Amino acid sequence: MAINTPPVPDARLNMKIRSLFLDHLAQTANVAASARAAGVTSSAVYAERRRTPAFRDAWALALAEGYARLETDLLAEALQTPSGRTGDGTLKARAQKHRLAIALLSTHRAAVKGGAPVAPASKTAHPDLATLKAQLVLKLTHMRQRAQDNAAARPAPETEPEIEGAPHADA
Repeated sequence: MAINTPPVPDARLNMKIRSLFLDHLAQTANVAASARAAGVTSSAVYAERRRTPAFRDAWALALAEGYARLETDLLAEALQTPSGRTGDGTLKARAQKHRLAIALLSTHRAAVKGGAPVAPASKTAHPDLATLKAQLVLKLTHMRQRAQDNAAARPAPETEPEIEGAPHADA
């Protein structure tokens, strides 16, 4: 029997720590940084995830939100027009950074959704122009069909507003 040993603290995370961790995870998609922000170790949050199904589900939702934020931020940055200043780096370096980030996000997206990571496409696997055009036309066709289906599902307005100078239907 050990004498004067300090009590072992409860290894489970309280609601405040869980909330801090999950909020930070939804902002950053970074487990280690989120654990530090909550004042606990990464191993403590991973252990809690293994123990508690509700925490595991909340973790998955927060991580998915974090990845969505990262993807949105990356897209916004990729769409910015470079200023032309030398300090901004070269266009080639920016493009390389964005390709790497997109590859990492796509690899992790499947893991967040519970599937197997998607292998990045090799440089030799680029489809030809005709294939890309066909894929684009197919996507646009699907988008147009969804828009038409959504428009058909909406109720039609009961009366159409009259426009001055426009011919009437009974004229």
